[in-house]
Amino acid sequence: MEPSHIQQIVLEALRAANATRNPSDQLEVSGEAPLFGPDSSLDSMGLVVLLIDIEEALHAAGVDVTLSDEKAVSRTRSPFRSVPALVVYISGLLAAKT
Repeated sequence: MEPSHIQQIVLEALRAANATRNPSDQLEVSGEAPLFGPDSSLDSMGLVVLLIDIEEALHAAGVDVTLSDEKAVSRTRSPFRSVPALVVYISGLLAAKT
């Protein structure tokens, strides 16, 4: 799966998350958006929901992958800090499967 397709899935999950958030709590939907950390209004529960939405969208595209595991959480630099970091992380997981 191409990184651009992965990014599209991540951005669509952000749009879906925004549909349930207050107007003042909207997440940035862009290719450079922060996801989790001081620059984002996404809390840990919101991150879990977002990751599940992304996993489900990837599954619908024919790719089974688990995003939140002990290896991901224990990394020094979180793969969940931004859209680009998450796209690189997912690309790496998919490459390791092939």
